[in-house]
Order: sequence, then structure tokens, then C-alpha cells
Amino acid sequence: IFASHSGDGKMNTYPMRAVRTRHWKYIRNLDPKREHHTHVDRAADGDGKGYWNSWVRLAATDTAAAGVVERYHHRPAEELYDLRTDPHEQGNLASRSEHAAQLAELRHKVDAWMTEYGDSGADLAGPPAPRNRK
Repeated sequence: IFASHSGDGKMNTYPMRAVRTRHWKYIRNLDPKREHHTHVDRAADGDGKGYWNSWVRLAATDTAAAGVVERYHHRPAEELYDLRTDPHEQGNLASRSEHAAQLAELRHKVDAWMTEYGDSGADLAGPPAPRNRK
């Protein structure tokens, strides 16, 4: 399964591309220097913002919660998760040498998918419509 997120220009402003297989998930964050924001942390009070605010309040005194809030806002360029051993995607394996082959394989899949659809990642409004296939 391939996924594309480019944002809606208001609340969801963080572009990414991803692929998920039965056992792995690879995410490419296209602008990792930018802070990640979505409706989760930018929602109105009636839209569930209270839940996010509870994490922010807890983060002031709890280092584990502070880590969650930090990881939410600051994403690395690449993420790799073994869904068999880490179904909640808590441990990014992208920088671990023992997973280099898996990372390269999924990186290649995303590259090929983006090429097929003419998605350079530069158009943060979203990838173009699929081309006609023969």
C-alpha cells in the first residue's frame, strides 16, 4: 500500500510519502526541517484538541510524554518500522545497519512509485493524477 500526504494548506501541512507491506512500513518525510502539524494539534477545542493539550501538559513534567510530543513535531527524513515486533511504530529502525537492506528495498519502491506518477515531491499540493497505464 502506498500513501501520499501533502497537506491541505491549513492544519495538515507536512508532506510525506510512504509504503506499507505486510510486515514493514517506510515513511519519507519530504520536509523534515519543518515542524509536523495536523488536525491533532491544531484542532478546535470541540474537535478533540483537549486530548492533545493533555499530552502537552503532561510533557511539562513527564519525560516520556515530552518524548512523544517531540517525536510528533520533529520527524526524521526517513522512518522504518517492523510491524511484527513494533505494531505501534515506536522504534524507528531507519538508521540501524542491520535493516539497511529492508530500508533500501522500500526506499526503491517509493522512488519507483513517485516516478510512475510524476511526483517529484516538490509540489506540496499533492501528486498529479495517475497516468494512463497500458
